[in-house]
Amino acid sequence: MIALGIDVGGTNLRVGAVNELGELLHSFRVPTPQTSNPDDLILKIQELYQQVNNQINGQLSAVGLGWPGAVDRVHGVVLETPNISGFKDFPLKEVLSKKLNVQVQIENDAKCAGLAEKHFGQAKNFKDFLLLTFGTGIGGVIFANDQLVYGQNGLAGEIGHMLLHPGGRPCSCGDFGCFEKYCSAKSLENLFFERTKKHLSAKELLEQKDFIPEAKIILEAFVKDLTLGIGSLINVFNCEAIIFSGGLFTTGGQWILDQLHHSLKEKGFQSLKKQVQLLPSTLEGKAGIIGAAALLLPTSNKL
Repeated sequence: MIALGIDVGGTNLRVGAVNELGELLHSFRVPTPQTSNPDDLILKIQELYQQVNNQINGQLSAVGLGWPGAVDRVHGVVLETPNISGFKDFPLKEVLSKKLNVQVQIENDAKCAGLAEKHFGQAKNFKDFLLLTFGTGIGGVIFANDQLVYGQNGLAGEIGHMLLHPGGRPCSCGDFGCFEKYCSAKSLENLFFERTKKHLSAKELLEQKDFIPEAKIILEAFVKDLTLGIGSLINVFNCEAIIFSGGLFTTGGQWILDQLHHSLKEKGFQSLKKQVQLLPSTLEGKAGIIGAAALLLPTSNKL
């Protein structure tokens, strides 16, 4: 069986065909349609399905979507999506199933990434861990005693919307001062632009931190805020590891993790003495795709 996995982001759609072993057979990414009309994104998904299916000689039999927001995974309804307009209480599974005429499953994107990391990546040997995805926003997934934590209605893990600075920066969720408004890759880029009126990607900021003083200042403030958020999560969950996913942690990201570990020790977070590990994803760029496809592969019975 081969399934199409689509990791839906506010900026890009990451797409790939995945087999039952979790192997990525064909993958690429395209920009996410920047529109408030859900039909535009649905049409794009249809086009991507046909494109990949043609590439692998018509072998696709299902589609899994990792969605950047709150999802009713049982009924396949998108409940809320702060970074993509037009999908509040939207029956996406039903709509896509009819248009594609294949089985469709939808899950929160971070939970998809966590599923992939658990079975194919850094988290294979951990029973208690957190995975955080850093992109346009921040997604989260919690594994406790080897089980993915959903909460009473499937919405556990919205770590990006825990309050970091109450009354602070406005967030698309409607609150002020959310974690992701200070520590996502997008927020890092926005903060640099506000200070300098120059556009640099998060990757470029890391590469230029020793040459552009403003980049170093922004990154140091970023680590300070990251310390507050991660330190609280460590104290609450007493996990074995926190895995960091997103392009921010592929190139130069080890510098952030080193600074974070040092800062946490300085702050006296005692849980670090219990050997919590701070690790970058080993499936970078692939975890969301593989996890989304795995919703419909035999791996999905491990959810």
